[in-house]
Amino acid sequence: MEQLIMRWANDGEKIPSLQLPQNCQVKNFSELENAMDAWLEIVQYGLTNGKKDEKFYHATMTIHSAYQEDKCFFVLENGIPVATLTVICDYTKSEGYIHMVACHEAARGKGYGTLLNQIAVAVLKKEGMSTAYLTTDDWRIPAIKSYLRAGFIPDLSTDDFQNRWASILAQIGV
Repeated sequence: MEQLIMRWANDGEKIPSLQLPQNCQVKNFSELENAMDAWLEIVQYGLTNGKKDEKFYHATMTIHSAYQEDKCFFVLENGIPVATLTVICDYTKSEGYIHMVACHEAARGKGYGTLLNQIAVAVLKKEGMSTAYLTTDDWRIPAIKSYLRAGFIPDLSTDDFQNRWASILAQIGV
């Protein structure tokens, strides 16, 4: 089944400051020691069927010509990477793409998804993106709720999307 799409439009408002939980920090791929291993460890929770290898990283990330390691972020809890998100900016279209958002199972429910989305919006605004999009699956309800709070809206461009979004939004009471 095709992934659902959510879209974001820059409201022109000031970039909000990040509110980091206690014992939490944010680093990008190039700042994190053993970033490849950390990324592969985290994305297996909800995005892949088991832990993959470096080939998967390259096939998923570096295949995007606009991918930059400094826009692949990690949330660290007590120094341990627990969540990741990547923002890919297409400067020719002024459009961002939110890619490979994941959180380790043991770190879920602590607000890291909200933090990741705050990071994404801050990067999109800082880089001057007018719009952005992400793809997600119907069953990723906590992620969808977080995306909605961050200002992403469902793409209703097809009958299939309209029906699936109607079901999801009814399920979460929106």
